[in-house]
Amino acid sequence: MAYWAIVFLVVTFPFCVYATWSDLKFLKIPNILPISLVIVFIILGPIVLPFSEYIRSLLYGFIALLASLAIFAARLVPAGDLKFASALIPFVDTRELVSFAMFVSLAALLSVLTHWLFGKLKMAPEGWISYQGSGWRRRFPVGFALAGGFVTYLAAHMVQPV
Repeated sequence: MAYWAIVFLVVTFPFCVYATWSDLKFLKIPNILPISLVIVFIILGPIVLPFSEYIRSLLYGFIALLASLAIFAARLVPAGDLKFASALIPFVDTRELVSFAMFVSLAALLSVLTHWLFGKLKMAPEGWISYQGSGWRRRFPVGFALAGGFVTYLAAHMVQPV
């Protein structure tokens, strides 16, 4: 069981729930959320992680932010989702970024299916922007997939043997 994963999951879970709700309802992730996540990591990181891993995680988070700026400049993904993803990267073990990407990919598939199914079965809450429109006009809340993949990644570390 990874001690760091338990601490990070307990602390970041409410942020992930809020990001999911906000992205589903408004198709927006407020700027305060990724800023708060970075502040939480800056405070908790040196307590939970070895110093070299902490510095490496901050560096990877900064690199993710720079990559996010390029992706946003190309208008491929909305800025809120990119800022949220960049804020999550420091919480991921730097040796497991590919593993994290796999968790997010699986969560994205399941999130798209769930979002589509709720819309198709008319179970979507009324007035939520992510369910307005139809067909290709309906926009998908990427924060939903990011949060799900991140929480699953941390939870997987809690159950794996040492």
